[in-house]
Order: sequence, then structure tokens, then C-alpha cells
Amino acid sequence: MNVFHQYDIRGIYGKELDERFAYNLGKAVLKYTDAHKIIIGYDSRNGNLKLFSSLSKSIMEQGIDIVHAGLVTKPLLNWVAWKHRYDLAIYISASHNPKEYNGFKFVWNRKLLSYDHGLKDIESLMQKGVDCQLSRKKGKIVSIDYIDEYVKFLSGNLSKDFRSYMKNHNFRIIADASNGSAGETIKRFLLKNDLTYELLFTNPDGEFPGHNPNPLFAEAMNPISKKMPAFKADIGFVVDPDADRIRFVDEKGNIVDNNFMDCLVVENLLSRRGAKKGSAIVHDLIARKILSETISKCGGKPVESKVGVTNIASSMKKEKATFGSEMSGHRIFSSMDYMDSALLMLVYVLNTLCSKKNAGKKLSSLWKKYDKYPDVGELNYKLSDGKDKQAVMDAIQKHFTDNKKRYGVKEIFNLDGVSVVAKRYWFNVRLSNTEPLLRLRVEGTDKRSLAELKKILEKFIVG
Repeated sequence: MNVFHQYDIRGIYGKELDERFAYNLGKAVLKYTDAHKIIIGYDSRNGNLKLFSSLSKSIMEQGIDIVHAGLVTKPLLNWVAWKHRYDLAIYISASHNPKEYNGFKFVWNRKLLSYDHGLKDIESLMQKGVDCQLSRKKGKIVSIDYIDEYVKFLSGNLSKDFRSYMKNHNFRIIADASNGSAGETIKRFLLKNDLTYELLFTNPDGEFPGHNPNPLFAEAMNPISKKMPAFKADIGFVVDPDADRIRFVDEKGNIVDNNFMDCLVVENLLSRRGAKKGSAIVHDLIARKILSETISKCGGKPVESKVGVTNIASSMKKEKATFGSEMSGHRIFSSMDYMDSALLMLVYVLNTLCSKKNAGKKLSSLWKKYDKYPDVGELNYKLSDGKDKQAVMDAIQKHFTDNKKRYGVKEIFNLDGVSVVAKRYWFNVRLSNTEPLLRLRVEGTDKRSLAELKKILEKFIVG
């Protein structure tokens, strides 16, 4: 089944997955998990209510009750599932994908189901067909609003410095919910904490009329960037439709690199009273070099992980880290049971901006020092038919292994794809976990070196 991916089920709604698929999925998921305490939520995508209805019907026919969380963010649902000890949380969403898509994500017994952990088995069950016994006593749906409880949790993480600063200052924020699931949660959080705000695209709409639902695209950031100066906002942010990723702009409307925001937060975390020297901070291996340098400079221990929230969370547990970062805008927290949360990252950023060290300073003046190394962003390549992705990566690795002296190569490793660290640059080329692409990330000491390296690599990839 083409809709089963590494971390979720996802496909074009009405073509690759529909109500019948959702009904059969409910039977297969229940067969695999044997869950008895289930909570389901969803974002604003078209068809969500129909998918929820069909999924719920198949589960209730087997005598299992369902708690209906309604239109909520994915981090909220995951947090509630953990705090209230639900066996299974199901979230209906296709995250930041185009409007035609929909899908399902699962947390079972505090673990995210992936293709290597559960989804492959569920796919197999659906292919074979699940013959389940219908219960005489049907399950029922109970609706519970957990938003205020989650907002209380978020607000409880705001620091004393933030509270002190807010007594005598007016902090202004522009919040963009991408017409997704976060609008109501954002509004309640901002109101509760006396922040002055303007809201953009907080009305749920599966057509995503405001802008592209993926905040990694510059076009998705244009509306908020234009609004910042006129509103005289201190900071602005955009979350994707399920609100597990967040991207920030400064008071001038400049988009701030995700890792630069991580650097700011890390400095504040590691400088707090009681912070242990050598505390681990986990980041993916494609992170900007400045992040690991900042962690080390502040007395922390930078830990590289494979790309992916699941991989970063696993490394965090092993290292007993409280904070983890993925370049795409996911931030993972031990206080979220090692799940991601866009709005908890907002809390950490507010604490950082209102700390004694930074209070009153403009965000634009705080992030500039991290912009030391040129990069070309993440480049994605769809290979021509018949071209083997793994063979391309093998050829790249062999070329740089055979020419170590010529390129000043210091290290080559294979944590996730092929990574090469040289005197004037570093790069990583890897297979995408979610799309049929090769992803390339390049960073260096100067733009000329990067341009030369990009040409060399593209000879292998597209040449």
C-alpha cells in the first residue's frame, strides 16, 4: 500500500485513502494494539470528520469507547494521551502536505508508531483482511475539551523572568496558525498570559487559503513578515496545520533560521541556575555548525542524531537530554514525554527573550551573531528514472574517500546517508524518509567553496 510511510499513513484523500480505508484501518489498528482506552483528534483538513466517523465506527463496533478530542493540535493530543494514560492516540492529519492529502498518525503506549514499529504490521493486516467479532454492546463517543488543560501546562513552563518582565512591559506577538488546528489554543494561551497579539489565519480551513501550509517555504512566511513592522511586534511565528513545527520572524520581518533560534534557547537553558555542566542537547546531523559550537561553548554536550523526531527522541532518552532539535522546525522536549511541540518552543523562546540577559533587546540583534557560516539550505533532487539513489551516495562517498587529501577531508561517516567533514565545508546527502528524493545539505566557511562543492556533488546526482 503506497500510503504507508516511515512515520505515518498519508495519501491523497478520496483517491489513495477514503472512508472505507479508515473503517478497515480501525479494525486493523485495534487488532494490532488491543487498545481499550482510545483518544482521537484531527486538524482542519477536508474530509477529517468523515474519516473520523468511519474510523470510530469500526472501533465502536468492537465494543470500545472513544474519547473525541476534536479539532486540536497533534502535540496537545500526544500530551493528553501521556498524562491521562490513553493506550492509543490517533491523529487525523497530513501535517504540512498540500490540501489534497490526509492521513493518520498513532501513539501507542507512549511510542510513536513507525513503519519499523507497528505500521508495517498494520499494513499487512489490512492487506489480508481483518475478521473481527462484532460486540453486542457497542462502544460510545465521549467528547472532552482538553485545550485549557494544555494551555495551563504551557503557561506553567513560563519562567519567573518572563512573569517579572511582563509586569512592566508590553510584549507584542503576531501568531499565524496556517488555517490549521492551533488557532484556538494559541488564542487561549496569549490571552491567559496577557500578551498583546494579532492573529493570522487562525480560522480552520482545509483549503489553506492564507498561504502554503508548509512554513519551510518562504511564501508561507510572507504574510507575517509584511505585518511585523506595522504592528510593532517583538516577534512573530508560523505553525503548520498540526502545530508540531514552528518558524519565527524578528521584529523587522526577517525569517530567523531554525537553528539560530535553537542557539538562543540553548544559551538560556544552559546558563540557568542549576544547569548541569555537560548536559546533553540533541540535534539532527544536518544542523548548522553553529548549533553544536554554541552547545559546547555554553558547557553542554552536543549529540548528533539521525534525522527524524523518533530518532532524536531516542537519543534524548539515552542521553537524558531535556531538549532536542530537528532542522525542519520540530523541537522535542522531555517534559512532553519526548514528543515535539511548536507551542512549547514558543514558551522557551519567550523565556529566552525575557531573561535578565536579553530583556529589552530586539530579536534581530540577538540572532545575527550565529550567522557565521554560509549555507545553501536543503536541496532536494528527484532522480531520473532508473537511477539508483544508493548507488549515487556510494559513488559520492568513494570519490571523497579516494580524494581525501585533495579536498582536505577530516571525517566521513554514515549515521544517516553520507556525511563528509572537510577543512572548508561539510555536507550530508541522504534518502528522504517521506518522499522519493535525495536530500543534500551543504555548509562551509565561504560561498566560493560552497559553489565549487555543489557543482562536484551535482555531477553525481544529476550529471
